Amino acid sequence: MNGTDAIANVTRRAEGPAVSELNVAAGTALADLLRSTLGPNGRDKMMVDDGTVVLTNDGASIVDRMEIASPAAKLVADVARAQSGELGDGSTSAIVLAGALLEEAESLLEDGLHPTTVVGGYHEAARRIHGTLDGMAVDGDDGSLRDVVSTAITGRWDDERTAFLADLAVRAYRAARGPDGDVHLENVTIHGVAGGETTDSELLDGLVIDTDASSTSLSDVPAPVPRRVRDARVAVVDDQLTVQSPESVSRYSLESADDLRRARDHEEAEYRRYVETLAAHDVDVLFCQKSVDDRLRTQLARAGILVFERTRQDEVHKLERATGARAVMRLDALDRSAVGRADGVERVELGGGSFVVVREASSEQVSVLLRAGTPHVVDETERILTDAIALLETLAVRPGLVPGGGATEVALARDLREHGRGVAGRESLAVDAVADALETIPVALARNAGLDPVDTLLELRRRHAAGDVRVGIDGDAGELVDAVDRGVVEPAHLKERVVANATDAASLVLRIDGIIETAGSADADGHGGHDHDHDHGGAAFRSDPGGYPWAIGH
Repeated sequence: MNGTDAIANVTRRAEGPAVSELNVAAGTALADLLRSTLGPNGRDKMMVDDGTVVLTNDGASIVDRMEIASPAAKLVADVARAQSGELGDGSTSAIVLAGALLEEAESLLEDGLHPTTVVGGYHEAARRIHGTLDGMAVDGDDGSLRDVVSTAITGRWDDERTAFLADLAVRAYRAARGPDGDVHLENVTIHGVAGGETTDSELLDGLVIDTDASSTSLSDVPAPVPRRVRDARVAVVDDQLTVQSPESVSRYSLESADDLRRARDHEEAEYRRYVETLAAHDVDVLFCQKSVDDRLRTQLARAGILVFERTRQDEVHKLERATGARAVMRLDALDRSAVGRADGVERVELGGGSFVVVREASSEQVSVLLRAGTPHVVDETERILTDAIALLETLAVRPGLVPGGGATEVALARDLREHGRGVAGRESLAVDAVADALETIPVALARNAGLDPVDTLLELRRRHAAGDVRVGIDGDAGELVDAVDRGVVEPAHLKERVVANATDAASLVLRIDGIIETAGSADADGHGGHDHDHDHGGAAFRSDPGGYPWAIGH
């Protein structure tokens, strides 16, 4: 994978004296690795330890699967995890910006600036950017939701599938809106199934349970079991359905044929009571959190009742939202108010897997059934949809849109250069450095779109200076356009967090003087990882592979 060798070289050199420079180099090497994944044609693949090939241009997915030895590079990698976990998008941009900030800092340090001065200038620039973004942000409408998702997906799929997935994500997001008007993402379940076209994916009102991935199962019974139940009444029981026996009795002691007959009569009466209880409430489908006795399953099947056992607790909650059923601890506690309903309950086979589909038109629970040709594509599509829904939630919490395609970064850089003239002291140089770092985003977008990066950046600067502050790069068309008119927009809060996370990561790396590995396990002599040479004059750092890295700051 491009870039990993650079990180490895930095790590091997980390025992040398110039640790501060190596910290910077480790961060920039990681940024170089991800820069090629930014934009419309960005794509990268990697081989993980178990031999699995992962094809993605999602920065957080790449970083999560990398083995990064350098502690400084790990700090920068955490930017992607924080960005993706918080907002669902922008992880690659955050790392690329963090790497650019470190690269700019390297030049400033060589010019004699102290790391504290550089950090101060970076944070001054971040404060300025926060205020500028608030002034740039504009309100969107319902159509803007699709534009936001399409902008995030662009480059990860072709035009047809980008439009389809954007529409699917928006529909799933809106369907998860509760009666209180708030969006509850826990009400959205996503399942990916290999075998089929991406456009075969569908949004279902109700719940889809993957019985291969879940413990939920439908065991074979001698009686025929229906594959589909229409207008189903659904019961959920949090109990084990079997003939109960006293806890202190491990086995029966039968002394005569009458005793055996009475025991059998008792069991039959218990089984009959279970069946009659469910039949009395017109239950068609039973979900049981624990196991169901084999004989009882057979009798329930003969009565036309579809039974699923060992349903997970989280799926029990989803079933309650999907059907309106209320889980009862014991079957005896079942009443009509606890019985829910579904338009249909169906057992289906898709892509070699077995699924239970609970359909309900008025359900608070919705499910997305994603289809794709191969497991690799399924995984990438699921990542795309999950990130898209999280991004829409971000926009709902902090409304406000700004132009995409690098337009916002060019506008912020131009504003920072003007602002830097009024900053006293050497920190003004660091403010200008942040402006230069921001422009690495449109440069990377231009390169990955097949445009000349230098010419594109110069033209963007010229157009913005002339007042066309919404001009950015349309990666699919490979040209400069009015980003807002083209529908290339991003949440202002996303841009703000990219800058904040990248600035924090770069500042933390700049404040580290060195890395010391403490011994974490005893050596062969049982003395721990101590160096018995007691060489206090050496500048090199010794390390133990099992130790924990500690950062030494200013």
